[in-house]
Amino acid sequence: MAATASLPQAYAQNTTGTPVEPRIYEEVIVEGKRIDSDITEFAIDMVNYGTQVQLISAEEIATGGFTNFGELAAGLIRGANVGYSPDEGEFTIRLDGGTDRDTLLLLNGVPTFDRGTPLETIWGATSLDPRMIESVEVYRGGQSLYYGGNGGVGVVNVFYKKPHAGEPVKGEIGVYGGSFKTREIYGNVSMPLFGTDNHALMVFGRSYETDSHRIFDREAHVDNVRTLGGYRDFPYRYNLIGAKYVWNINDDSEFRAGYQFATVDFDDSFPNYTVYQPNYTEFPIFDAQFKTRFNETTSLEAEAYYIAPSLKNTELDVRTCNIPRLADLPDDIQAIAASQGIDGFSTAAEFEQFADGIDGLARGCVTNPYGDRPGAAISGNGSFYADENGVPYGTVDNPFPIGSPIGTVIQSSSSFSGDTTKGFGNGTQYKAGYVDYGLNMRVKKDWNEYLTSVVGVQNISYRDNSADEYGMSDDTVRSTGIYTDNRVEFDFLAGTHLSVAGRQDFNNMFEDEFIWKYGFRQDFHNGMYFRTNGGTSYSNPTLSEVGARANAVNNPDLTTQSVDTYSIGVGINGDLMDGSYNIELGYFDTTIEDLFGSSSVERVCPGVAAVTGETENLDPNIQIPSDFCDFALRELEAGRYTGDEVAYFNRKQSQDIEGYTLDISIDFEKWQLDLTFTDMESLESNPIYGLNALQEGTGEELDFVVPGAAGHSATRQSAERPDWSASALLTYTPTPRWVFALNPKWQGAEWAYGSGTSSRLVDENGRRTNPDLNFGDYFLLNGSVQYFMGDSMQHRFLLRMVNILDEDAFERASAAANQASSVAGIRGEIGRYDSEYYYQYGWNTKPRSVWLQYEYKF
Repeated sequence: MAATASLPQAYAQNTTGTPVEPRIYEEVIVEGKRIDSDITEFAIDMVNYGTQVQLISAEEIATGGFTNFGELAAGLIRGANVGYSPDEGEFTIRLDGGTDRDTLLLLNGVPTFDRGTPLETIWGATSLDPRMIESVEVYRGGQSLYYGGNGGVGVVNVFYKKPHAGEPVKGEIGVYGGSFKTREIYGNVSMPLFGTDNHALMVFGRSYETDSHRIFDREAHVDNVRTLGGYRDFPYRYNLIGAKYVWNINDDSEFRAGYQFATVDFDDSFPNYTVYQPNYTEFPIFDAQFKTRFNETTSLEAEAYYIAPSLKNTELDVRTCNIPRLADLPDDIQAIAASQGIDGFSTAAEFEQFADGIDGLARGCVTNPYGDRPGAAISGNGSFYADENGVPYGTVDNPFPIGSPIGTVIQSSSSFSGDTTKGFGNGTQYKAGYVDYGLNMRVKKDWNEYLTSVVGVQNISYRDNSADEYGMSDDTVRSTGIYTDNRVEFDFLAGTHLSVAGRQDFNNMFEDEFIWKYGFRQDFHNGMYFRTNGGTSYSNPTLSEVGARANAVNNPDLTTQSVDTYSIGVGINGDLMDGSYNIELGYFDTTIEDLFGSSSVERVCPGVAAVTGETENLDPNIQIPSDFCDFALRELEAGRYTGDEVAYFNRKQSQDIEGYTLDISIDFEKWQLDLTFTDMESLESNPIYGLNALQEGTGEELDFVVPGAAGHSATRQSAERPDWSASALLTYTPTPRWVFALNPKWQGAEWAYGSGTSSRLVDENGRRTNPDLNFGDYFLLNGSVQYFMGDSMQHRFLLRMVNILDEDAFERASAAANQASSVAGIRGEIGRYDSEYYYQYGWNTKPRSVWLQYEYKF
């Protein structure tokens, strides 16, 4: 675990990791120990002007044996909450209670934004190779000033290993294997080019495969999903190839470029309706950096990138025999039903009783049933369920029982285009993705020993890159930002540093934005210090939200998601028993407003709702965009709108986050301890607040509010945000050849909330029948043993142990899943007001498991 960087050092590096010398610093203490390399000049500046910065070193990363960046973040990054599940194959990194889009992940200074696709979101964090990571710097607090939107609560900057000009051929190769049939080989090699000391090249690659553990319990799967084979392994594959190049132009100038192509293949089918759902993602990333120093006081840095990730997936969902509509039956049968006063069948038993009294009418499924999942692609021939060759699955003499699978599954369709299936191969499977590229340039000027200015410009552009079948617009979203950061060191107050900064963004498809930021640090005697930073930030909308979807309605009144964040900290650095230490107590306060949400136009605009008759169902949580609603009403009256078009809007609720942190780092000769604790209140509006309870079984609205906090608290802890968390890295190095490490993690309550209906159901005693699921309150212990062999310790052996105590815990949990695909649900034996219709399930963490790693450096 890394801790607070505290003071600048004597010999630093710039943001690309290249040594620079002109600005002289006294010393730096990171993680309670003195550091003389492997921290960027940018990080030092952030520390010096009030930001809490965490440095995670290569040695700390090596102790974990992490196989993906999500594991690394959960084990080492302070205040991090990993959204989704790394073992499932997709995940996000969220700092200090923010949303998925408020923590910006950088790779070598290059932003990896989430832009959204018509299939699923592509998370940049999954493309990172943990074997190539040299170090990680975490800048807590709003950091959109230098890097653009989506850094509202912090930035995680990952640095890969890199070639060094003027050095001989060197590299490493490793293998890794163990539990769940895990097998991996990886390596990199750096070499000089052109017979000079000015050019160097590194090539690297990795191949990783695992069957993974059972992410979902068997009991979590709906009966029909199990019957069709949905209880399955979750294989995960990661493959990578890449290269990095450096050209030392002269003593003051350097150019670097890199390219990597990663593929991540995983299965994320869900227990309540999905039988099979493999995903195939590709992540090509190109980046380049140039830096030069014009003189002793002025330097320039420029960073460019091009990212074009893509995704294709298959989704096979349950296909069952459902209760037929009366209109599905032949005309003569409809006439018989009418004569008996029957206008429909609410349960399977009703239809079966009716069919048993009529010769030749099957009591099961022969004709296309009513009630397939919305958006499902129907494969039929006439009135019979049929395969692609027109051969029926069921016959009148041998129908499928109502509620049971009919012997097949269906290929789901993209929610963006009902005719585009998530199928197999050409003709039924199409790629989705986006292109994202940008340039960031900044000049740093030391006016004198007291005043420094940084002035920069950044351009970010992105557009959809999906197949035409998804109907996405080709419009490019552009944002150009101009920023300045002015830093002052006061001569009359020793150890006083103040930074005041601002940025103006000009956006072509949403509002222009101005953000500001301040930072302050005061160093006192005996290693004590006080720091504070804060300001504003914002998060960009995705391609869907800005209206890039061709068949959706664009809301020009959409406002970017805004963030206000502030933090303070008091700490002390010092020497102890021939070692050093750092202790810091911190506090942060963040407000996120104008969160994005989607809804139909008629549920947001009262004028439209009055015409379409939907006034009873207005969405109370959406801000009403007056200009857009006036436009929508005119379009409706002209016959160009129907009112049920979906658009994106800003929500009324805000997310209020407040937290306290304690970080303790100690570095002795043989022992190192880094302990971090975060107590956090991340509040969101409670959608159940003030709503009356519903009687379980009937749905009758009762005359009292939902009992407990669900109905009586206006706010609640945000979903998947723990009340508190703590983690540590304890390392013991008895000799240079042995390293023993323990990486425990504690966590308080973390909630997954049920749906509106399930949260309101009460039994005859007035108690909730479906309480929310607390999947927190657990303790996990990981550890490792490393041994180095060889004259230069070039052979490294690692024994990695995960969940040593074999605790049961969830990495995440579902909202209220339901039994709609179950036999009972389809037959109408349970429904939306029955408690057993709803349930929740979790993503299991790894059970006790062991891996071995061997690595050779040359």
